[in-house]
Amino acid sequence: MSVSPRPLPFTELLAACADATLRQPSGQLIDSVHFDSRQVGPGACFVARRGLRDDGHAYVAAAVAAGAVAVVAERPVEVPAHVGLALVPNGRTALAALARRLWGEPDLALGTVGVTGTDGKTSTSHLIAAMLQAQGRSAGAMTTVGTWLAGAWLPAAGRLTTPEPPVIARQLRELVDAGADWAVLEVASHALELQRVDGFSFDRAVITNVTHEHLDLHGSIEGYRRAKRRLLDLVDATAATDRGRAAVLNADDPVVAGFARHTRSDVITFGRQPTADVQSEWVELDDGRRRVTLSSPWGRWTVPTNLIGPWNAANIAAAAACVGSICGGLEDAMAALPRIASVPGRMQIIECGQPFRVVVDFAHTPAALEACLRALRPQTPGRLIALFGSAGDQDRSKRPLLGRAAAELADWVLVADEDPRSEDPQAIAEAVVAGAREARPEAWIDIVLDRRAAIHAAIAEAGPGDTVLLAGKGHETTIAYADRTIAWDEAAVVRAALAAAGYPKP
Repeated sequence: MSVSPRPLPFTELLAACADATLRQPSGQLIDSVHFDSRQVGPGACFVARRGLRDDGHAYVAAAVAAGAVAVVAERPVEVPAHVGLALVPNGRTALAALARRLWGEPDLALGTVGVTGTDGKTSTSHLIAAMLQAQGRSAGAMTTVGTWLAGAWLPAAGRLTTPEPPVIARQLRELVDAGADWAVLEVASHALELQRVDGFSFDRAVITNVTHEHLDLHGSIEGYRRAKRRLLDLVDATAATDRGRAAVLNADDPVVAGFARHTRSDVITFGRQPTADVQSEWVELDDGRRRVTLSSPWGRWTVPTNLIGPWNAANIAAAAACVGSICGGLEDAMAALPRIASVPGRMQIIECGQPFRVVVDFAHTPAALEACLRALRPQTPGRLIALFGSAGDQDRSKRPLLGRAAAELADWVLVADEDPRSEDPQAIAEAVVAGAREARPEAWIDIVLDRRAAIHAAIAEAGPGDTVLLAGKGHETTIAYADRTIAWDEAAVVRAALAAAGYPKP
């Protein structure tokens, strides 16, 4: 999909920011909004804001040299006479407001669902969009994996779970122009904390769970929880329409269930609790097939599913609660559930004729890794091999917790690079191993930093009845180091390793 915004005069664009002060007009039309001076071209408006590492005000001259015709800043800056200038108290909220205005406020032209939580965001977002589609709505999903529309995946715009406001606004416009009635946005805690979605309208908020993640940004678990609750504030702030406003909350998570006290919107709950509005149960059959039983205000169903992992009962229930609240029924959505495939990189089985199972998953939190291993353990008559790492420049406190989860549940733990970034990969791995050794000193644990070599080692070691879980990368297409970023395709590397081990079946 390719769309372009309608160029606007600076004053008309600036009207989106009620707290803006015009310091210098611009006589030129604006056709893009950026916060990164490297992306600026002729006709752009550059928003200077204070970032986590850099101050955008230091790049105003570079943006003007690249063609910016207007600057919006948080403090006075020098610009040429022909360049417009406005001051705002918060560059982050201004960026979102300006991007929405430039792209014609597309979030008002369709219903919008925000999905947040520590785990399950991508799968739940995909399920909501697919079930809405089955119910006769035209729906798209913007997720970590990419944009899903009309049954096809388009690549993600970058590594961010939730992109910056100019990308969100553009992608929403693309969905509107493609005829979508609803958009489902995966909303990370980073996006909520850093105000990437402030000002956008949300008719539904779905919160899957809140465990342990991103304490490097939020400072504490309570800070993390506050960030998640911000999505409810955005729903409450959305103007009332015939679509209604609702918070879809996990009744099994005491923290999330408690969020009901923080919203003025309708509340719909899901989970195993008998008090939940939508209840679900996961059943593993003896022949390896899976089914889910769902009880809801709109009916009761027991249907097979292609999804793997009992946690998908909660994801399905969350999606059903959201879709039922929108459509007033679930008959067609539940009929379509057996045909809904898993998201790429989410419990993805790689089959090349080998006598053991290989599973690729994005699990990168302690809770998610533990859930994957617990799901695979009873299905594995042989050894359970876990290969994973932990990202650099992010929450260090989770590293020993990852090691503990793996040591307690896997027979062999291989610690490899995930995204070391500026940190020492060996130090990251040793922090993981320390947690594993504390949990089970006798555990079989190896560090093989080169992820490709680690995968080849795991495949070479695996035998009949074993399961190899490759966690942490999933769908991602790069591995980031301090001095380079390499292309990466976990599934392709697995297939190459299997071929090298003598399993060439495509």
